[in-house]
Amino acid sequence: MIVELTSDELLLAMIGLVRAINPAMLKADGDGFMFDFTPLAGREPSPGDELLLAKLRGAAETQVGSLEIAGNEARRLGALLQRLEQLKNWPADVVDMSRTLRSKLATVV
Repeated sequence: MIVELTSDELLLAMIGLVRAINPAMLKADGDGFMFDFTPLAGREPSPGDELLLAKLRGAAETQVGSLEIAGNEARRLGALLQRLEQLKNWPADVVDMSRTLRSKLATVV
């Protein structure tokens, strides 16, 4: 199913995936963060989280707002977002965005 995502929603989903794959790939950068994809460079992504991260990364880099997501991918992202919400006290707007994204993903069969 095709899901419309904002660039912020894509980044939030990527944060959840990176934390599941290898948290060290998420680096502090000034007031924010950056992704360090070096550990994945030069090899094919393995099925599952790495392949889904490659899909999200491609959409983010090309600034495509729509993404084809399978039901199992949507469920995985939803679970990771819920886990991410519980890791720390996020600002209210981030929590709202995560919940909105989880609602979108819940419609994917």
